[in-house]
Amino acid sequence: MTAQVLVYPALIVMLTAFLLITVPREEVRLLFPYGVVLGGLLNYIFDLLFGSLLHVFSYTNLGIFGASGQFLLAPLAWTLVIMFYLYFWPSDHPYLGYFYILAWSLLATGYSQVVLQIEMFSYLPWYYPLPMLLLFIARFAFVAWVAKRWTRPE
Repeated sequence: MTAQVLVYPALIVMLTAFLLITVPREEVRLLFPYGVVLGGLLNYIFDLLFGSLLHVFSYTNLGIFGASGQFLLAPLAWTLVIMFYLYFWPSDHPYLGYFYILAWSLLATGYSQVVLQIEMFSYLPWYYPLPMLLLFIARFAFVAWVAKRWTRPE
């Protein structure tokens, strides 16, 4: 197994440790269903739509973490990312939410470049940077809209 395959497990371990340190247990229990549905399941749907059906991107060199061209650790990583995204949402400042969505979209686009450089991910040349960034903006905005109860408490 090469070191590149260990990038996602390392990310998941770091995210889990940071989650356990920073987010209270009650909040983790509240956020976990949001993370699974809006992170893991949404990632799987995006992978099917843009990966398997439209062939815009694909995972490569998955090692033991791949099954049928799908990367098994990506939904888990997205579950944790969405839990962080919702926990740190700026609910006191509604207009700051737009910048928050943009910041997380830029972070996700940047991380995709890391995964591309270690050759675990490939995509069509036209997909980066603007279409990918717009897709991440739509994704994070959708998550914030669906999780309105969490992001905008009454």
